[in-house]
Amino acid sequence: NKRGDQRSSTVRMYRKESNGTEKQLLEYLEPADVKGTKFLSISEEGEKDLMYIYFPFLGRERRIAAGEESDSFMGTDFTYEEIGSGQTYQEEYDALRLKDEVLEEYPCYVLRLTPQGEDSDYTYIKMWVWQEEFLVLRIEFYEEDERLTKTLSNSDIREEDGDYMPHRIVMTDEIKGTKTIIEILETKEEELSDDYFTLRYLRR
Repeated sequence: NKRGDQRSSTVRMYRKESNGTEKQLLEYLEPADVKGTKFLSISEEGEKDLMYIYFPFLGRERRIAAGEESDSFMGTDFTYEEIGSGQTYQEEYDALRLKDEVLEEYPCYVLRLTPQGEDSDYTYIKMWVWQEEFLVLRIEFYEEDERLTKTLSNSDIREEDGDYMPHRIVMTDEIKGTKTIIEILETKEEELSDDYFTLRYLRR
């Protein structure tokens, strides 16, 4: 934050996509005061996202209500919706292509996205998409009066098994002057059981 205070956590993420359904589970490994906290999100095409958070000290899970999706996730600069799996810009926003730009060394399409409904937290979103791999590299979130409120930056792009993905993700709150940095230390591609993405697993 602006005072220079820092807090770090180690999280393991499981992710699975099949038959139009995207499932994601985050599990906190450290520090001790949040160890065992789990967040489950399930996004099914055409359906409202399901999100649950489990706190060990409560011994039970809690479903994230629709009105809470834009709340801060675990004190970070990400919202529940942004950290979850169901950020469907294509379905929920109308896109206008702007002039192409080069972001660092990556030629990008630049898009202005306007929400289709009235329940969005933002007036519009500006997005930079790497032309070669259609990978989002930067997003700017704007509220009323053209005010930039948050910026998402994806960097340290690496190729793994033919796919490109960022290994450093930074969300900056331009109003509060805080930022959340996600650094991906290791990735594995393996077959995952659906049992990971259940309320029963949350309670383990």
